[in-house]
Amino acid sequence: MAAHGSDLDYDEADSYYAPNARSRFSRVSRPLIDSARNGWQSNSNPTYHPLSSSPDDRDPDCLQIACSVVSAPRFRRYVLLYLTLFTLCWTGWTFMMSPALEERETLQQSLDPTKADVGGWFGTNSRPRFDELTHIASLDPALVPGPETQGSKSGSRSQKRLIVVGDVHGCKEELVKLLDKVSFSREDGDHLIFTGDLINKGPDSGGVVDLARELNASSVRGNHEDRILLHRGNIEASKDFPATESESKDNDEFFSSKVLDERALACSLSNEQVEWLNSCPVILKVGQIPNMGQVVVVHGGLVPGVDLEKQDPSAVMNMRSIDKKTHVPSSDTEGVKWDKMFDKHQSTVYSSLKATSKDPRSQTTTVIYGHYAKQGLNIREYTKGLDSGCVKGGKLTALIIEDGGKQSIVQVRCHKYLKD
Repeated sequence: MAAHGSDLDYDEADSYYAPNARSRFSRVSRPLIDSARNGWQSNSNPTYHPLSSSPDDRDPDCLQIACSVVSAPRFRRYVLLYLTLFTLCWTGWTFMMSPALEERETLQQSLDPTKADVGGWFGTNSRPRFDELTHIASLDPALVPGPETQGSKSGSRSQKRLIVVGDVHGCKEELVKLLDKVSFSREDGDHLIFTGDLINKGPDSGGVVDLARELNASSVRGNHEDRILLHRGNIEASKDFPATESESKDNDEFFSSKVLDERALACSLSNEQVEWLNSCPVILKVGQIPNMGQVVVVHGGLVPGVDLEKQDPSAVMNMRSIDKKTHVPSSDTEGVKWDKMFDKHQSTVYSSLKATSKDPRSQTTTVIYGHYAKQGLNIREYTKGLDSGCVKGGKLTALIIEDGGKQSIVQVRCHKYLKD
């Protein structure tokens, strides 16, 4: 008997094996994608094929893919990261970069005399005459600190120190504390300078003047000294108001209570005190100090680009800002703050001298001033504001300048003598 299957002919064999062969071939020849079972593939649509050209077949799974991407933790982290970066960039631009660039552009425009409505800097064109006051005075060069010495490098006391004090306003008690705190000593080479407004508002204006005279201090004329001295002159020149303290403060028919208080102070000052206050210049030229250039002390401020001799004394005692179009200084806060404009002007001067001068800083000017209590202590490279609101309960500030131009700030707290 023949072996099983040996008698089958080829046709029968082909007929016998063909169905299974075709099935195997069919399975092998199918696209691999049909054999894949991915999580994104919908079980509810078994007829879906990725290469289908029908939009209706693709839309449900595209929406599902989008939802899966959005709901993925990594996607949420990236969205949060990008939102945070965007917020930081927007905040930095809005509150830091944009205001800084705008201020820089404003300062550059303000410092261009050709763009001023008056055709130049105010003060260059005209300056009022004030013959009854001293416009400019110079400090004795023997009092000015010099180059840094070996002793100052090792931490010992400088040979000369300038103690520049902000607005005192009659606060003698605080002034004494401040001088004690800085260890003021004329015998050791210290010299005291005031930025004006020694008197008025506080409890002991006469005592402050006497102490300044006793210490052989220097001071500039502030707007309050100017006002009190004008009251004193008017009182002495008038027959209607005797120069005594008996002037009634109830007489508000002609004067406000503020003016009556100022007139009473003007009457209380001795002739010696008035003479000393009258001798205080509007501008004090301190001289050349290492790393500070030419140092000048005023009460209010200076217009940049205008020589000291051409500065308006009234503006020097009262200014807080400068109109960027007219270049006219003003006592209010509208316009560009004069100290920012002056600082920008001097930095421009410094930059222009760097290529040609070995010591460009020596050819710049540093201004020390008071007057602006609302702004408070304001130390910049070329401007130093020292009025820190002592009479209103703030602080009394001293700027100490030592050999080599070394600078430091010392303050004491003050009683509140004047309400806001």
